[in-house]
Amino acid sequence: MYRDIFKIDNLKRHFLSGLSYMIPLIIMSGFCTAIARIIGGTDIKGSFSYYLLAAGNDGFTIMIAVLAAGIGYSIAGKSAIAPGLLGGYLSTVVNASFLGGIIVGITSGMLVLWCNSWKLPKSVKSMVPLVIIPLLGGILETVLVMYVIGPPLAALTGAAVKFFMGMNHASRFVLGFLLGSMTGFDMGGPVNKISFAIVTAFASSGVWGPAAGKNVAAMAPPLGIAFSVLLFSPHKYTQADRENAKAAIIMSMCQVTEGALPFAFEDPVRVVPAVVLGSGIADGLILSWGVTVPLLSGGIFTIPVASNPFLYLAALLIGACITGVTLSLIKPKIKESSKEEEVHDDLDIDINID
Repeated sequence: MYRDIFKIDNLKRHFLSGLSYMIPLIIMSGFCTAIARIIGGTDIKGSFSYYLLAAGNDGFTIMIAVLAAGIGYSIAGKSAIAPGLLGGYLSTVVNASFLGGIIVGITSGMLVLWCNSWKLPKSVKSMVPLVIIPLLGGILETVLVMYVIGPPLAALTGAAVKFFMGMNHASRFVLGFLLGSMTGFDMGGPVNKISFAIVTAFASSGVWGPAAGKNVAAMAPPLGIAFSVLLFSPHKYTQADRENAKAAIIMSMCQVTEGALPFAFEDPVRVVPAVVLGSGIADGLILSWGVTVPLLSGGIFTIPVASNPFLYLAALLIGACITGVTLSLIKPKIKESSKEEEVHDDLDIDINID
């Protein structure tokens, strides 16, 4: 029963399930804080922007709790939500951050599975989800987070943030290149999700540089391919490719990296390396320039809230152009299709009837 949880496929499914619950909260909280800063007057108590900023900050405060509850729910159903929420919130309190949320989510699911495995009379069984699980869950998660995993994970998180903040420009570029390459590699797949998890871990600790890098790395692939198809080497593509490229531009603006997938499926050997190179350089530039964005997603709507919108947009265009130029150089010319046989609608047919 418990072994199944830790099988790679199952563990990945539970983790991605938790992420799927957390991501909308992050996006909503990010937009609240971004709009509040654009409006201004966030320091005036009682103003709309003041409350909007507070709402966004509170959303970020509970995002690890939502992650843990989502993981617990994926493992054992609704009964694991309450202990997951409590443990995730405590992880935020002690700064155990992202890793703490993952661990408490798993333990909350395991606790519920254990309690549900008890052989009890039906009259007592109904008390398990309402009384026993909340009681044991509250005690277990408090002890686990506050005394067992909390202190070492908090120290680890602090060390990671300190290490990142102490990086020079070259080191930050290398880190950004690695994260960006992972973002572009499978364009929304599992490797992309690993990069997203790392970026989210930084964001949960208040470090938003990797978030900015992740955003441009996700927007660059479809835009770069569109540059190649429509601007740099249109003669190497079909009419269908050109139509897909127009759609890819829109998807890029909405930060939907999957807009590059039709081209990757058709020619992965050339498209994937070009995308990885462009996304990696775009992310590396963002980190080396020190640009930050308080959003993990949002496409072009994140530009106004970037710490330096000009450099943010420049990194995106540079990454897209690198992808576009690289792909145009290595893409072969399409073979001229054989001329279609002319089809005549009016056929002269002589029928001789003897």
